Amino acid sequence: MATIIAMTALELTKDQKKALCAGVCRGVCDAFHLDINISSMMLMPTVPEECHSPSATDQITYFIYTGPGKPDEQKSALVKNVYDATVEVVGYKGPFKVVVIIKEHADNNVGVDGVLRVDAKKNGTFKV
Repeated sequence: MATIIAMTALELTKDQKKALCAGVCRGVCDAFHLDINISSMMLMPTVPEECHSPSATDQITYFIYTGPGKPDEQKSALVKNVYDATVEVVGYKGPFKVVVIIKEHADNNVGVDGVLRVDAKKNGTFKV
């Protein structure tokens, strides 16, 4: 399972938003060998010019939340996949414009459908 939150100052069309969400989610799931059906991405609305610093212009930052234990090779693949998917949709905007932050969380720090992940593993209802 992975949850992806993206924040950007880029002006994107509806089609670009759809393509970006699909491509990035696929890239994350491919890198981490996850089922795309239990992963999600949310693209936050464009941040108005008055609400970001000049360095954030044309930048997109991804916060990717996932379970612990992913090897560095998978994390490297994830960062490359997310970068490639972003550039494919929005084009190259210059250096330092695609930022990926990976946040791993322990099973006792996430719950789904009202059940803590650690409890779901104990009672055998945890699927992935």
